[in-house]
Amino acid sequence: MRTKGTGPQGLGIKGNNGYHIGSPAKFKAHKMYGKDGEVETAKTKEKHLSLKDEGYGHSSPAKKKDACYTKVASRYKGGNSAYRSGAMVKCRKVGAANWGNSSKK
Repeated sequence: MRTKGTGPQGLGIKGNNGYHIGSPAKFKAHKMYGKDGEVETAKTKEKHLSLKDEGYGHSSPAKKKDACYTKVASRYKGGNSAYRSGAMVKCRKVGAANWGNSSKK
């Protein structure tokens, strides 16, 4: 007869559904990004800490917005909308220098 008290730490025969209790977390290799766009891979905790001291972070640096984005965003305020998205597509199609100019006859 099986009882609740058997197994590791009194959790039954299988323990904690196959999970180890108190096992140390393993370090997973991941990318770290510098301020000027370079990418390094931290494979060990020591490498991770040294990259962090050098100013590397976990998120990639922000990408620059193109001219169409700034032109359309200044005209269509209030976040994303279908009108703003359509205007962005039209601007990129004709070019930022030509978008928004009325046609001259």
